Amino acid sequence: MKTVYIPKGETVHYESLVTDHLVVKGCLDVTYGVKAKTISGNGVICAGSSEADSIRIDSLETATVICKRLIAKRVQVPEVFASESAVVSCFLSAAYVETGRLTVSISEIDEVNAEEVVNLTKKKRTMFGTLLASALRSFWAGLTAPKTHGEVVDADYAPVQETKGAAQTEPAETAADGVTAQERPAAEQSPEPVDEELNRFVNMFKLAREGGFTLKIVPGTPEENAPVFNFETETIQRPAA
Repeated sequence: MKTVYIPKGETVHYESLVTDHLVVKGCLDVTYGVKAKTISGNGVICAGSSEADSIRIDSLETATVICKRLIAKRVQVPEVFASESAVVSCFLSAAYVETGRLTVSISEIDEVNAEEVVNLTKKKRTMFGTLLASALRSFWAGLTAPKTHGEVVDADYAPVQETKGAAQTEPAETAADGVTAQERPAAEQSPEPVDEELNRFVNMFKLAREGGFTLKIVPGTPEENAPVFNFETETIQRPAA
């Protein structure tokens, strides 16, 4: 397996670098990008992009970092993509960070997309000390943080909560009556339409009776039963009933 080693006190320049393992004790300057399975050392890396499964370095300055795990003291990069975790013990400066778990001491980040963020106090720590403090802080937060029991916190919507009592109300009522909605008569489920003409006739009858009159049904058409005015006698002649 190919390993590239940069000794302490030396500065090495590449246009691009692809290797299995990269160990940087000094300073590595890459114009385009660095790709390796592992990147380690206590040196400095300046590159266009850095891609590896695991990155453990003192100082990293690049345009994009893509890895599984990132451990560093100082990181200055516009974009960080660490699928598992990112731990920066001293200072992290980035425009966007996306990771599963982010642990930082001092940071200047525009946007963070992480499942868990651990902010450590300002204190001088080694790499191992930073990892240990992060694990202890995360463990303590899991013990002391209040449990929400599935409740949504800081959401832009109100969740709909279904109650069992409301779902059981209707069956209880039908069981008390002994008759379900399907067994009820059709007349109860769908009332007959209102006969407006019948209601108008009934109201006319009630109004006439309250005024001292009554309604009478006679044979013939309204024209045949209409009264006739006699101009000679100046009287009204009504047809015989």
